[in-house]
Amino acid sequence: MHDRRAVLRLAALGASAAAVSACSRTAPAAAPGPPRRGGTLTFASAVDSESWDPHVASTDVTGLLLRGVFDSLVAQRPDGSAAPWLARSWQVSPDGRTYTFRLRDDVTFSDGTPFDAEAVRLNFDRIVAPETASRRAAGLLGPYEGTEVLGEHAVAVHFRSPYSAFLNAASSTFLGFHSPRALREHPDDLASGGRYAVGTGPFTFTEVRAGQRAVFRRREDYRWAPETAAHRGPAHLDRLVFEIVTEDSSRTGAVLSGQVDVADQIPAERLGAIRAHQTLRVVRAVTPGSPYSFHLNTRRPPFDDVAVRRAVRCAIDVGAVANGVFLGEYPRAWSPLTPGTPGYAPALERSWPHDPAQARRLLDEAGFTGRDEQGYRTRDGRRLSVELPYVQSFVSTKNRTVNIGVQDQLRRVGVELVLAPLDSAASMGRTRTGDYDLFAFSWGGADGGPLRTLFHSGEQFPDGGANGSRVRDPLLDEWLDLRQATTDPVRIAEYQRRVQHRVVEQAYAVPVYVPLRDTAVGHRVRGLTFDAHSWPNFYDTWVSES
Repeated sequence: MHDRRAVLRLAALGASAAAVSACSRTAPAAAPGPPRRGGTLTFASAVDSESWDPHVASTDVTGLLLRGVFDSLVAQRPDGSAAPWLARSWQVSPDGRTYTFRLRDDVTFSDGTPFDAEAVRLNFDRIVAPETASRRAAGLLGPYEGTEVLGEHAVAVHFRSPYSAFLNAASSTFLGFHSPRALREHPDDLASGGRYAVGTGPFTFTEVRAGQRAVFRRREDYRWAPETAAHRGPAHLDRLVFEIVTEDSSRTGAVLSGQVDVADQIPAERLGAIRAHQTLRVVRAVTPGSPYSFHLNTRRPPFDDVAVRRAVRCAIDVGAVANGVFLGEYPRAWSPLTPGTPGYAPALERSWPHDPAQARRLLDEAGFTGRDEQGYRTRDGRRLSVELPYVQSFVSTKNRTVNIGVQDQLRRVGVELVLAPLDSAASMGRTRTGDYDLFAFSWGGADGGPLRTLFHSGEQFPDGGANGSRVRDPLLDEWLDLRQATTDPVRIAEYQRRVQHRVVEQAYAVPVYVPLRDTAVGHRVRGLTFDAHSWPNFYDTWVSES
C-alpha cells in the first residue's frame, strides 16, 4: 500500500478518529501458577537496528533489542522516579552538576570482567569521544564533563552545567555498558553485534544475521535485576529470538499463525483480526517522546523563511493523512511532544488547522507566484522543490505511506516533495552536513528531554543531537537551558510549555501523528511488561507449555 491512490482510499476510510486507549504497561493474561523456567520466545520486529552498538545507534528499536544485554545505572519507575540497578544509591550535588554513585560490587560482564567504576568511566568517555560518532547516547549525556573514579565501586559523573535529566537518561539502553575487555580487544567490531556485544544483562547476544534475526541466551549467573523487576536471579526464558519482519502483512501473519509469539507494531488495518483471534491479545502503549514529524531545515532556502514553513504546515491535512494511513487508530499530533509525555501542552490542540487557502497566500507573499509546465510554483524561474532523504530499511511501511500522503498534499498547493531513498551511510553523511530540506522521524523519551535533543542549537546532528530542523533560536536555547538546570516541576512544566508553543509558532517542525505501540501477544506469553519508554521488557517474561 505504497501508492498515492492507496493513501487517498485510506483517508476516505479513516475520516473519524478513534479514541486513544489508555496506556497499558503489562500484557494482561491470567498466569496459571508460578513462572515456568525455560523455553524460547520469538518476537517479530518491524524494523532492524542500524547498529548493534548502543553508543552509536540512534533508532528506538536498538534500545528495545539490546535491553536484555546492556543494564543501566538506574531503572525508571512508572512515575518517572529512579530506582537502583547497577548503582545501589546516588547523590546529586546542590548545584546539580555532579552525580555520585555507589555501585554494586557483585556485578560482572558476561565475559567475566568485573563491573566497576573504571568501566563506567571508560564507557561514558567513549560515548563523547569524537571518533565514536555517537548519535543518541552523546545527546543523553548532555553537558558531560567527565567521570571521576572515587574508588573501585564509587564514581562521580561531572557536568559543565546543571543537568536535571541525567537520571532519566541513565536508565536507557543507550547509556548501557560494554565490557572493558570488549572495548579494548574489539573496538571496531562492537557494531557487528553477536559475541562482540558484551554487557552485564540477563541475556547474552549469541547470533545475528543482518536484516534477518538476532538470538539471545539466558545468563545463568545473573543476580542484579533492578528494583522494578518482578523477580530476582536469571531470566525465565532460555532463549529470546528477534525476527526482523519489515512487511506488515508478513509480521501479522506470523503471529496469527503462531510462527512468532509476539509481533510489534501491528498495522491499523490488521488490529481487528488480532482482536478477534481467540489466542491473541493486543497490548497498546502510548509512546512518550516526540511524534512522527517533518523537521524543516531552517538553515537554507526555502525553509529559512518562516512564511514558507507556515505555508507548508497549512497545506498538509495532517488529520486526513493520520486517519487515512492508520484508519483512525492513531490520533493526529499537535505538539512536538506526544500526549503521553510529561509536560505535554494540550493548549496547542486545534491551534493550527489545515488551511490550503492560507498556504497559497503565504507562498504568494514569499514570491513563489509563477507556475511551471507541471503546475509547481516557481520563483525567479526556479521550481519550489524540496527533498526528503530516508533510509528505507529504517523507515516503517506506514511512515513511508505517510510521506507519500504529505507529498500529495503539498503538490496540491504547488510544492514538489521529492522522496529520496538512500543507504545508511549516505543518509548519515547528508544529515551530518545539513544537505537536506526536511527530515522525518519520531524520537522517544520518557520525559520532556527530547525537546532539548530536537531543538537546542547545541544538539545538531554532528554534535550527537537530533536537531533535524537545524534550529538556532536564542529563546529556545534559554528556556531549554533553564529547564535542564532546575528540578522544580512547576518551572520545568512552564519551560516545556514555552518551548512547545515556540516550535509551533515558528513552524520549525510539522508533527503528524502520535505513535502508539500496538503489540500482538500470543497465549503462551506471560509476564510481559513495558517500561517507561514503552519498550517490551523480557526479563520477567515466561512462556507456558500450551
